[in-house]
Amino acid sequence: MEKQRIRKFIKSGRRLLVILLTLLFAGQAFSQTISWEQIRQLRITPDEGQALYTKNDIRFSVTIPNARPSQVQVLSTEQKSDISFRTIRKSDNYENNGTTIEIWYSFSKKGSYRLNPLSVMIQNRRRSIDFNPVTITDDPAKMNPRIVLTFTDGTIIYSDEPNNSSPLFKIQTGKKLNFTVNLQYATQLMQFSWDIPKDSIFTRTQEFEFTEVRYRERTYTHDLIPVAEFEWTGLVPGVQRIPVFHLTATGYSGARTELILPEFLIEFVESESDETSDNSTDIFSDAFYQEEEPQPLYYASTMTKEECRTLANYYTKEHNEFLLYLKARRMRINFEESCGLVVSPNPIFPTVFLYLALILIIVSIICIIFACRNKHKIRILLFTTLLLIGIAVLIFCAVKRNEHYGISSGCKIYSIPQINAESVSEIDSGIRVRILERTGKWYYIEVGESGGWCSIEDIFLIK
Repeated sequence: MEKQRIRKFIKSGRRLLVILLTLLFAGQAFSQTISWEQIRQLRITPDEGQALYTKNDIRFSVTIPNARPSQVQVLSTEQKSDISFRTIRKSDNYENNGTTIEIWYSFSKKGSYRLNPLSVMIQNRRRSIDFNPVTITDDPAKMNPRIVLTFTDGTIIYSDEPNNSSPLFKIQTGKKLNFTVNLQYATQLMQFSWDIPKDSIFTRTQEFEFTEVRYRERTYTHDLIPVAEFEWTGLVPGVQRIPVFHLTATGYSGARTELILPEFLIEFVESESDETSDNSTDIFSDAFYQEEEPQPLYYASTMTKEECRTLANYYTKEHNEFLLYLKARRMRINFEESCGLVVSPNPIFPTVFLYLALILIIVSIICIIFACRNKHKIRILLFTTLLLIGIAVLIFCAVKRNEHYGISSGCKIYSIPQINAESVSEIDSGIRVRILERTGKWYYIEVGESGGWCSIEDIFLIK
Protein backbone atom coordinates (compact mmCIF):
# COMPACT_ATOMS: atom_id res chain seq x y z
CA MET A 1 0.00 0.00 0.00
CA GLU A 2 2.80 2.37 0.90
CA LYS A 3 4.55 1.72 -2.45
CA GLN A 4 1.36 2.46 -4.38
CA ARG A 5 0.98 5.79 -2.58
CA ILE A 6 4.57 6.74 -3.42
CA ARG A 7 4.05 5.86 -7.10
CA LYS A 8 0.85 7.93 -7.28
CA PHE A 9 2.65 10.87 -5.66
CA ILE A 10 5.51 10.65 -8.14
CA LYS A 11 3.11 10.45 -11.08
CA SER A 12 1.15 13.48 -9.84
CA GLY A 13 4.40 15.41 -9.37
CA ARG A 14 5.44 14.64 -12.93
CA ARG A 15 2.12 15.89 -14.28
CA LEU A 16 2.38 19.08 -12.24
CA LEU A 17 5.93 19.67 -13.47
CA VAL A 18 4.85 19.23 -17.11
CA ILE A 19 1.95 21.65 -16.61
CA LEU A 20 4.25 24.26 -15.01
CA LEU A 21 6.82 23.95 -17.80
CA THR A 22 4.09 24.22 -20.43
CA LEU A 23 2.71 27.37 -18.82
CA LEU A 24 6.22 28.84 -18.51
CA PHE A 25 7.09 28.37 -22.19
CA ALA A 26 3.64 29.52 -23.30
CA GLY A 27 3.98 32.71 -21.24
CA GLN A 28 7.44 33.37 -22.69
CA ALA A 29 6.18 32.83 -26.22
CA PHE A 30 3.22 35.13 -25.55
CA SER A 31 5.45 37.85 -24.10
CA GLN A 32 7.67 37.81 -27.22
CA THR A 33 4.79 38.32 -29.61
CA ILE A 34 5.09 41.71 -31.41
CA SER A 35 1.88 43.68 -31.80
CA TRP A 36 0.52 45.40 -34.92
CA GLU A 37 0.93 48.80 -33.22
CA GLN A 38 4.66 48.13 -32.67
CA ILE A 39 5.07 47.17 -36.32
CA ARG A 40 3.22 50.34 -37.44
CA GLN A 41 5.61 52.55 -35.47
CA LEU A 42 8.76 51.02 -36.96
CA ARG A 43 10.66 52.98 -39.63
CA ILE A 44 13.53 51.93 -41.87
CA THR A 45 16.15 54.69 -41.84
CA PRO A 46 19.58 55.21 -43.47
CA ASP A 47 22.42 54.63 -41.02
CA GLU A 48 24.13 57.76 -39.71
CA GLY A 49 27.64 58.70 -40.77
CA GLN A 50 27.36 57.57 -44.39
CA ALA A 51 27.29 59.77 -47.48
CA LEU A 52 23.90 59.83 -49.19
CA TYR A 53 25.27 60.16 -52.73
CA THR A 54 24.20 58.73 -56.06
CA LYS A 55 25.85 55.50 -57.25
CA ASN A 56 26.87 54.61 -53.68
CA ASP A 57 25.61 51.60 -51.74
CA ILE A 58 23.52 53.13 -48.94
CA ARG A 59 22.62 50.99 -45.92
CA PHE A 60 19.17 51.15 -44.33
CA SER A 61 18.30 49.34 -41.12
CA VAL A 62 15.45 48.59 -38.73
CA THR A 63 15.24 46.58 -35.50
CA ILE A 64 12.17 44.38 -34.91
CA PRO A 65 11.74 43.75 -31.15
CA ASN A 66 10.65 40.46 -29.58
CA ALA A 67 11.33 38.45 -32.72
CA ARG A 68 14.17 36.02 -33.45
CA PRO A 69 15.81 35.97 -36.90
CA SER A 70 14.15 32.64 -37.60
CA GLN A 71 10.76 34.31 -37.07
CA VAL A 72 11.44 37.10 -39.60
CA GLN A 73 11.41 36.66 -43.37
CA VAL A 74 11.72 39.42 -46.00
CA LEU A 75 9.20 38.86 -48.80
CA SER A 76 9.92 41.70 -51.26
CA THR A 77 12.63 44.35 -51.81
CA GLU A 78 11.35 45.83 -55.10
CA GLN A 79 11.67 49.61 -55.63
CA LYS A 80 11.46 52.12 -58.50
CA SER A 81 13.55 51.69 -61.63
CA ASP A 82 16.22 54.21 -60.55
CA ILE A 83 16.73 52.42 -57.20
CA SER A 84 18.78 49.21 -57.31
CA PHE A 85 18.68 46.55 -54.60
CA ARG A 86 22.15 45.34 -53.53
CA THR A 87 21.96 42.90 -50.61
CA ILE A 88 20.22 42.20 -47.30
CA ARG A 89 21.26 40.78 -43.93
CA LYS A 90 19.51 39.66 -40.71
CA SER A 91 21.19 39.54 -37.30
CA ASP A 92 20.34 39.14 -33.62
CA ASN A 93 19.88 42.29 -31.58
CA TYR A 94 20.40 41.22 -27.98
CA GLU A 95 19.88 44.69 -26.56
CA ASN A 96 16.25 44.79 -27.76
CA ASN A 97 15.78 41.01 -27.75
CA GLY A 98 14.92 41.25 -31.44
CA THR A 99 16.17 41.12 -35.04
CA THR A 100 17.98 43.80 -37.02
CA ILE A 101 17.40 43.91 -40.78
CA GLU A 102 20.06 45.67 -42.87
CA ILE A 103 19.33 46.35 -46.53
CA TRP A 104 21.47 48.14 -49.14
CA TYR A 105 20.17 50.21 -52.08
CA SER A 106 21.91 52.27 -54.78
CA PHE A 107 20.36 55.38 -56.39
CA SER A 108 21.14 56.41 -59.96
CA LYS A 109 19.65 59.93 -59.77
CA LYS A 110 19.65 62.69 -57.16
CA GLY A 111 16.43 63.83 -55.53
CA SER A 112 14.07 63.22 -52.62
CA TYR A 113 12.74 59.65 -52.42
CA ARG A 114 9.97 57.88 -50.54
CA LEU A 115 10.71 54.18 -50.93
CA ASN A 116 8.08 51.46 -51.17
CA PRO A 117 7.36 49.74 -47.81
CA LEU A 118 9.35 46.57 -47.06
CA SER A 119 7.12 43.48 -47.08
CA VAL A 120 8.07 41.00 -44.32
CA MET A 121 6.72 37.93 -42.54
CA ILE A 122 6.99 38.23 -38.73
CA GLN A 123 5.97 35.28 -36.55
CA ASN A 124 3.93 33.85 -39.45
CA ARG A 125 2.10 37.13 -39.98
CA ARG A 126 2.50 39.30 -43.07
CA ARG A 127 3.50 42.87 -42.29
CA SER A 128 4.94 45.97 -44.09
CA ILE A 129 7.45 48.46 -42.66
CA ASP A 130 7.71 52.00 -44.04
CA PHE A 131 10.91 53.83 -45.01
CA ASN A 132 11.69 57.33 -43.81
CA PRO A 133 12.00 59.85 -46.71
CA VAL A 134 15.60 60.27 -47.90
CA THR A 135 17.34 62.94 -50.01
CA ILE A 136 20.11 61.81 -52.36
CA THR A 137 22.68 64.19 -53.87
CA ASP A 138 25.57 63.88 -56.28
CA ASP A 139 29.01 63.20 -54.82
CA PRO A 140 30.62 66.68 -54.56
CA ALA A 141 34.11 65.15 -54.80
CA LYS A 142 33.30 64.14 -58.37
CA MET A 143 31.74 67.47 -59.42
CA ASN A 144 33.43 70.19 -61.48
CA PRO A 145 33.42 73.84 -60.32
CA ARG A 146 30.50 75.96 -61.46
CA ILE A 147 29.09 79.49 -61.15
CA VAL A 148 25.85 79.87 -59.20
CA LEU A 149 23.80 83.10 -59.27
CA THR A 150 21.33 83.58 -56.42
CA PHE A 151 18.69 86.34 -56.58
CA THR A 152 16.88 87.96 -53.67
CA ASP A 153 13.56 86.32 -54.62
CA GLY A 154 15.09 82.82 -54.33
CA THR A 155 15.77 82.22 -58.04
CA ILE A 156 19.00 80.27 -58.69
CA ILE A 157 20.78 79.70 -62.01
CA TYR A 158 23.81 77.47 -62.69
CA SER A 159 26.53 77.83 -65.26
CA ASP A 160 26.47 74.12 -66.18
CA GLU A 161 22.72 73.84 -66.76
CA PRO A 162 20.98 74.65 -70.06
CA ASN A 163 19.58 78.17 -70.20
CA ASN A 164 16.03 79.07 -71.14
CA SER A 165 15.43 81.27 -74.16
CA SER A 166 12.69 83.20 -72.33
CA PRO A 167 13.61 85.98 -69.84
CA LEU A 168 13.99 85.00 -66.20
CA PHE A 169 12.42 88.25 -64.92
CA LYS A 170 10.42 91.24 -66.00
CA ILE A 171 11.57 94.30 -64.10
CA GLN A 172 10.81 98.00 -64.51
CA THR A 173 13.53 100.34 -65.68
CA GLY A 174 15.02 102.23 -62.76
CA LYS A 175 14.37 99.34 -60.35
CA LYS A 176 17.35 97.66 -58.71
CA LEU A 177 18.01 93.96 -59.32
CA ASN A 178 20.28 92.47 -56.65
CA PHE A 179 22.03 89.12 -56.92
CA THR A 180 25.09 87.26 -55.61
CA VAL A 181 27.74 85.44 -57.65
CA ASN A 182 28.79 82.19 -55.95
CA LEU A 183 31.24 79.37 -56.63
CA GLN A 184 30.50 75.71 -55.96
CA TYR A 185 32.84 72.69 -55.78
CA ALA A 186 35.97 74.86 -55.76
CA THR A 187 38.98 75.20 -53.44
CA GLN A 188 40.63 78.30 -54.92
CA LEU A 189 39.60 81.33 -56.98
CA MET A 190 42.29 82.35 -59.44
CA GLN A 191 40.62 85.09 -61.54
CA PHE A 192 37.32 86.98 -61.55
CA SER A 193 36.02 89.53 -64.09
CA TRP A 194 32.78 90.51 -65.82
CA ASP A 195 31.42 92.37 -68.83
CA ILE A 196 29.57 95.62 -68.09
CA PRO A 197 26.06 95.69 -69.65
CA LYS A 198 25.00 98.63 -71.79
CA ASP A 199 22.19 101.10 -71.07
CA SER A 200 22.21 100.34 -67.36
CA ILE A 201 23.95 101.00 -64.06
CA PHE A 202 25.87 97.97 -62.86
CA THR A 203 27.66 98.12 -59.50
CA ARG A 204 29.51 95.64 -57.30
CA THR A 205 28.12 96.35 -53.83
CA GLN A 206 30.16 93.83 -51.84
CA GLU A 207 33.19 91.61 -52.37
CA PHE A 208 33.82 88.51 -50.24
CA GLU A 209 37.19 87.08 -49.29
CA PHE A 210 37.74 83.69 -50.92
CA THR A 211 39.81 81.61 -48.49
CA GLU A 212 41.97 79.01 -50.19
CA VAL A 213 41.32 75.46 -48.94
CA ARG A 214 44.48 73.47 -48.29
CA TYR A 215 44.63 69.83 -49.32
CA ARG A 216 44.68 68.43 -45.79
CA GLU A 217 41.78 70.66 -44.74
CA ARG A 218 39.68 69.81 -47.77
CA THR A 219 36.11 68.76 -47.16
CA TYR A 220 33.77 67.91 -50.01
CA THR A 221 30.52 69.83 -49.71
CA HIS A 222 27.63 71.24 -51.72
CA ASP A 223 27.84 74.62 -49.94
CA LEU A 224 27.92 77.80 -52.03
CA ILE A 225 30.94 80.09 -51.62
CA PRO A 226 29.93 83.78 -52.15
CA VAL A 227 32.29 85.78 -54.36
CA ALA A 228 30.59 89.16 -54.82
CA GLU A 229 27.21 90.91 -54.67
CA PHE A 230 25.98 93.12 -57.53
CA GLU A 231 23.26 95.70 -58.14
CA TRP A 232 21.86 96.14 -61.64
CA THR A 233 19.55 98.97 -62.75
CA GLY A 234 18.23 98.97 -66.29
CA LEU A 235 17.74 102.40 -67.88
CA VAL A 236 16.27 101.45 -71.29
CA PRO A 237 13.34 99.06 -71.94
CA GLY A 238 14.21 95.83 -73.74
CA VAL A 239 15.67 92.36 -73.26
CA GLN A 240 19.23 92.25 -71.97
CA ARG A 241 21.62 89.44 -71.23
CA ILE A 242 22.76 88.92 -67.66
CA PRO A 243 26.35 90.20 -67.47
CA VAL A 244 28.89 87.58 -68.53
CA PHE A 245 31.08 86.52 -65.60
CA HIS A 246 34.50 84.97 -66.16
CA LEU A 247 36.00 82.93 -63.33
CA THR A 248 39.03 80.68 -63.15
CA ALA A 249 38.88 78.25 -60.22
CA THR A 250 40.57 75.12 -58.93
CA GLY A 251 38.24 72.17 -58.32
CA TYR A 252 38.37 69.32 -55.82
CA SER A 253 40.36 67.24 -58.29
CA GLY A 254 43.10 69.90 -58.40
CA ALA A 255 42.41 70.83 -62.04
CA ARG A 256 42.09 74.49 -63.01
CA THR A 257 38.85 75.31 -64.82
CA GLU A 258 37.75 78.42 -66.73
CA LEU A 259 34.08 79.17 -66.08
CA ILE A 260 31.80 81.42 -68.13
CA LEU A 261 28.15 82.11 -67.34
CA PRO A 262 25.99 81.18 -70.37
CA GLU A 263 23.35 83.48 -71.81
CA PHE A 264 20.43 84.20 -69.47
CA LEU A 265 17.99 87.01 -70.25
CA ILE A 266 16.30 89.76 -68.24
CA GLU A 267 13.48 91.89 -69.68
CA PHE A 268 13.32 95.54 -68.65
CA VAL A 269 9.92 97.14 -69.14
CA GLU A 270 8.83 100.77 -69.10
CA SER A 271 8.33 102.02 -65.55
CA GLU A 272 4.98 103.37 -64.46
CA SER A 273 4.56 107.15 -64.72
CA ASP A 274 6.66 108.57 -61.89
CA GLU A 275 4.70 106.69 -59.23
CA THR A 276 7.76 106.47 -57.05
CA SER A 277 9.33 109.83 -57.83
CA ASP A 278 10.37 112.22 -55.04
CA ASN A 279 6.91 112.16 -53.43
CA SER A 280 8.26 110.44 -50.33
CA THR A 281 8.73 113.63 -48.32
CA ASP A 282 9.41 113.44 -44.61
CA ILE A 283 6.79 114.24 -42.00
CA PHE A 284 8.13 117.78 -41.44
CA SER A 285 8.53 118.82 -45.09
CA ASP A 286 5.46 121.08 -45.21
CA ALA A 287 5.67 122.53 -41.72
CA PHE A 288 6.47 126.12 -42.78
CA TYR A 289 5.81 126.34 -46.48
CA GLN A 290 3.13 124.97 -48.78
CA GLU A 291 3.97 124.54 -52.46
CA GLU A 292 2.54 122.90 -55.54
CA GLU A 293 3.56 119.40 -56.64
CA PRO A 294 7.09 119.37 -58.12
CA GLN A 295 7.83 118.80 -61.77
CA PRO A 296 10.27 116.05 -62.83
CA LEU A 297 13.87 116.74 -61.81
CA TYR A 298 15.37 115.61 -65.13
CA TYR A 299 15.69 118.60 -67.39
CA ALA A 300 18.29 120.29 -69.52
CA SER A 301 20.25 123.01 -67.74
CA THR A 302 23.07 125.34 -68.70
CA MET A 303 24.13 126.44 -65.21
CA THR A 304 27.79 127.26 -64.76
CA LYS A 305 29.93 125.71 -62.07
CA GLU A 306 29.89 128.99 -60.14
CA GLU A 307 26.08 129.04 -60.18
CA CYS A 308 26.02 125.42 -59.00
CA ARG A 309 28.39 126.32 -56.14
CA THR A 310 26.16 129.27 -55.22
CA LEU A 311 23.07 127.04 -55.23
CA ALA A 312 24.86 124.57 -52.94
CA ASN A 313 25.70 127.46 -50.57
CA TYR A 314 22.04 128.55 -50.50
CA TYR A 315 21.00 124.99 -49.62
CA THR A 316 23.70 124.87 -46.92
CA LYS A 317 22.45 128.09 -45.35
CA GLU A 318 18.83 126.92 -45.48
CA HIS A 319 19.83 123.57 -44.02
CA ASN A 320 21.56 125.08 -40.96
CA GLU A 321 19.53 128.30 -40.37
CA PHE A 322 17.31 128.58 -37.30
CA LEU A 323 15.82 132.02 -36.64
CA LEU A 324 16.00 133.12 -40.31
CA TYR A 325 15.02 129.75 -41.79
CA LEU A 326 12.06 131.09 -43.81
CA LYS A 327 14.19 133.90 -45.27
CA ALA A 328 16.97 131.47 -46.26
CA ARG A 329 14.42 129.18 -47.89
CA ARG A 330 12.90 132.02 -49.90
CA MET A 331 16.37 133.13 -51.10
CA ARG A 332 17.13 129.62 -52.32
CA ILE A 333 13.80 129.38 -54.17
CA ASN A 334 14.29 132.80 -55.79
CA PHE A 335 17.76 131.78 -56.99
CA GLU A 336 16.43 128.56 -58.50
CA GLU A 337 13.72 130.50 -60.34
CA SER A 338 16.27 133.02 -61.65
CA CYS A 339 18.35 130.15 -63.07
CA GLY A 340 15.34 128.61 -64.79
CA LEU A 341 15.23 125.60 -62.47
CA VAL A 342 12.03 123.81 -61.56
CA VAL A 343 11.38 124.52 -57.89
CA SER A 344 10.57 121.43 -55.83
CA PRO A 345 9.99 120.84 -52.11
CA ASN A 346 13.28 120.65 -50.20
CA PRO A 347 14.12 116.97 -49.49
CA ILE A 348 16.94 117.99 -47.16
CA PHE A 349 15.91 117.88 -43.52
CA PRO A 350 16.08 121.41 -41.99
CA THR A 351 18.13 121.76 -38.82
CA VAL A 352 15.45 124.05 -37.35
CA PHE A 353 13.58 120.97 -36.12
CA LEU A 354 16.68 119.78 -34.31
CA TYR A 355 16.83 123.09 -32.44
CA LEU A 356 13.12 122.95 -31.66
CA ALA A 357 13.51 119.42 -30.28
CA LEU A 358 16.37 120.58 -28.02
CA ILE A 359 14.31 123.53 -26.76
CA LEU A 360 11.34 121.21 -26.08
CA ILE A 361 13.57 118.83 -24.11
CA ILE A 362 15.13 121.62 -22.00
CA VAL A 363 11.78 123.26 -21.25
CA SER A 364 10.21 119.90 -20.37
CA ILE A 365 13.03 119.05 -17.94
CA ILE A 366 12.71 122.45 -16.21
CA CYS A 367 8.94 122.09 -15.94
CA ILE A 368 9.27 118.55 -14.56
CA ILE A 369 11.62 119.82 -11.85
CA PHE A 370 9.17 122.56 -10.77
CA ALA A 371 6.23 120.15 -10.94
CA CYS A 372 8.08 117.66 -8.73
CA ARG A 373 8.78 120.37 -6.15
CA ASN A 374 5.10 121.38 -6.10
CA LYS A 375 4.00 117.70 -6.28
CA HIS A 376 1.64 118.18 -9.23
CA LYS A 377 1.29 114.64 -10.58
CA ILE A 378 -0.75 115.63 -13.65
CA ARG A 379 1.82 118.23 -14.69
CA ILE A 380 4.63 115.75 -14.13
CA LEU A 381 2.88 113.27 -16.42
CA LEU A 382 2.18 115.95 -19.05
CA PHE A 383 5.75 117.29 -19.17
CA THR A 384 7.21 113.76 -19.11
CA THR A 385 5.17 112.98 -22.23
CA LEU A 386 6.48 116.16 -23.89
CA LEU A 387 10.02 115.17 -22.90
CA LEU A 388 9.66 111.75 -24.52
CA ILE A 389 8.25 113.37 -27.67
CA GLY A 390 11.18 115.76 -27.77
CA ILE A 391 13.69 112.92 -27.39
CA ALA A 392 12.01 110.95 -30.20
CA VAL A 393 12.09 114.00 -32.49
CA LEU A 394 15.73 114.63 -31.58
CA ILE A 395 16.71 111.07 -32.50
CA PHE A 396 14.79 111.35 -35.79
CA CYS A 397 16.51 114.66 -36.59
CA ALA A 398 19.95 113.20 -35.81
CA VAL A 399 19.32 110.34 -38.23
CA LYS A 400 18.09 112.66 -40.98
CA ARG A 401 21.10 114.97 -40.60
CA ASN A 402 23.38 112.05 -41.53
CA GLU A 403 21.99 112.10 -45.07
CA HIS A 404 24.39 113.86 -47.46
CA TYR A 405 23.37 115.80 -50.58
CA GLY A 406 25.12 117.78 -53.29
CA ILE A 407 24.54 119.83 -56.44
CA SER A 408 25.73 118.37 -59.75
CA SER A 409 27.73 120.65 -62.01
CA GLY A 410 27.10 118.28 -64.94
CA CYS A 411 28.74 114.88 -64.70
CA LYS A 412 28.97 111.41 -66.20
CA ILE A 413 27.84 108.34 -64.26
CA TYR A 414 29.95 105.18 -64.28
CA SER A 415 29.09 101.68 -63.12
CA ILE A 416 32.48 101.34 -61.39
CA PRO A 417 34.76 104.03 -59.89
CA GLN A 418 37.28 104.08 -62.74
CA ILE A 419 37.82 106.89 -65.25
CA ASN A 420 38.49 104.45 -68.10
CA ALA A 421 35.21 102.62 -67.52
CA GLU A 422 32.34 103.06 -69.93
CA SER A 423 29.89 105.77 -68.78
CA VAL A 424 26.30 104.62 -68.46
CA SER A 425 24.47 107.97 -68.18
CA GLU A 426 24.86 111.73 -67.65
CA ILE A 427 23.37 114.20 -65.15
CA ASP A 428 22.76 117.85 -66.05
CA SER A 429 24.08 120.74 -63.97
CA GLY A 430 21.95 122.07 -61.11
CA ILE A 431 20.40 118.70 -60.23
CA ARG A 432 20.30 117.83 -56.54
CA VAL A 433 21.70 114.34 -55.83
CA ARG A 434 22.02 112.18 -52.73
CA ILE A 435 25.54 111.01 -51.82
CA LEU A 436 25.63 107.47 -50.40
CA GLU A 437 29.32 106.56 -50.41
CA ARG A 438 32.81 107.91 -51.08
CA THR A 439 35.77 105.92 -52.43
CA GLY A 440 38.93 107.92 -53.07
CA LYS A 441 38.03 110.65 -55.53
CA TRP A 442 34.62 109.16 -56.34
CA TYR A 443 31.11 109.61 -54.98
CA TYR A 444 28.37 107.02 -55.32
CA ILE A 445 25.28 109.16 -55.95
CA GLU A 446 21.59 108.44 -56.29
CA VAL A 447 19.11 110.36 -58.45
CA GLY A 448 15.57 109.07 -58.06
CA GLU A 449 15.95 105.30 -58.13
CA SER A 450 19.10 105.23 -60.27
CA GLY A 451 22.65 105.49 -59.02
CA GLY A 452 26.28 105.25 -60.04
CA TRP A 453 29.79 106.62 -59.51
CA CYS A 454 30.92 110.15 -60.42
CA SER A 455 33.97 112.31 -59.75
CA ILE A 456 33.91 114.39 -56.56
CA GLU A 457 35.02 117.41 -58.64
CA ASP A 458 31.61 117.42 -60.32
CA ILE A 459 29.61 117.64 -57.08
CA PHE A 460 29.29 120.64 -54.74
CA LEU A 461 28.48 119.46 -51.23
CA ILE A 462 25.55 120.76 -49.24
CA LYS A 463 26.97 120.93 -45.73
